[in-house]
Amino acid sequence: MTESSDAGASMASKIGNLRLASDIDFNDHIDLSGKPCRVIDLYTKRGLCHLHTINILTGYFVRRIVPISTEFVIPDVSRDLYQLTGISYKDDSITLLHHSGAYTRDDIFLPENENLRTMMVDGFNDDKRVIVGIVTSLGQDAVYAVDVYQAGSANDIDFVAKNVGF
Repeated sequence: MTESSDAGASMASKIGNLRLASDIDFNDHIDLSGKPCRVIDLYTKRGLCHLHTINILTGYFVRRIVPISTEFVIPDVSRDLYQLTGISYKDDSITLLHHSGAYTRDDIFLPENENLRTMMVDGFNDDKRVIVGIVTSLGQDAVYAVDVYQAGSANDIDFVAKNVGF
């Protein structure tokens, strides 16, 4: 019995904790059908909670009406900065160098958002320094911000993180 209760506790800590719909606030993150969403508006009426959210991975608007007793998983959400070092046009994958320089990632793809995609591709093709913000939640990753600098500029990635708002 002890092993199964420990396993459940460790799984709960990885996915976040549970919260009733009546206890959710603005800007909270919730799991809607396996998609991490940020609450941008909510109200209760006649025992129902009306949620207006944005999927943090795609930017799509999501609405849900649920009983106030519905439990939601509150997912862990993390953000990190990388420098774009390569683009594979075959499969739209990108290669990123972590801001610490400790490792690279090549499991991220160009974003669907045309503005972010254009900034990344144009900046990379013009030999500029492209800084990419990645959001991770529920085991999924997505590009949420892009900033482009001149290649020889003195801006380092820590400066960007503190002053640009990534």
